[in-house]
Amino acid sequence: MKLAALSGLVCAALLTVSAPAFAHHSFAVWDLQQNIEFEGVVDTLNFRNPHMSMTLIQTKPNGEQEKIEFTEGAPANMMIRLGLKPDMIKPGTKIKAIGSPRKDNPNVYFLKTVILEDGTAFSAMGGPSRRQASENAETGGDQKSE
Repeated sequence: MKLAALSGLVCAALLTVSAPAFAHHSFAVWDLQQNIEFEGVVDTLNFRNPHMSMTLIQTKPNGEQEKIEFTEGAPANMMIRLGLKPDMIKPGTKIKAIGSPRKDNPNVYFLKTVILEDGTAFSAMGGPSRRQASENAETGGDQKSE
């Protein structure tokens, strides 16, 4: 009887401790059906695990600059395996990026794809393929404009 009660307490404690880890890896906060393309210059870059993040400075048609926040993206080691290295997108580098907005804050994005100036695309987490990224770049794709 004491063993059963102790086992129950241990299981409850483990579930309580592990719940934040499951919540952390949920994609429920992101509208992953939207792929919004941005073009600009990398302002900040955190190329590390568990998730990379960056800010991009985009110039609007009226000349005003806008900071785009990619607060989360694929793990850095995954992007390296895909061929993207941090020195390829260091601050000051012009790139295109495709992201999905947060459902509760549409001004913050999940970074799905990075497209270099030569058209090479690095996609993770369901981002468009290299071919699709190139087509979006040629046709205007799902670009966000204001």
